[in-house]
Amino acid sequence: MVRRGAVYDSDGFEVTEADVAEGPESGWCSECKEECEAKVIDNGIGVYEYGSERAVDVRLDTVSDCCEAEVLKEEPE
Repeated sequence: MVRRGAVYDSDGFEVTEADVAEGPESGWCSECKEECEAKVIDNGIGVYEYGSERAVDVRLDTVSDCCEAEVLKEEPE
């Protein structure tokens, strides 16, 4: 059953706040090499229809807050 207003991942599972909170909180930006905080953004296409079915595409990615690039766990050389 699909709940109105709920967010689902690409496999059809509901995404909760606990799922989002599991990402890294800080690290180093792969783009500018500075220490940064991580944030979660949705790169999905949003609401779409396929045949008579309506769904929401959600692709949550953890990125740096400065450049929105990959967050590295260890300091780059």
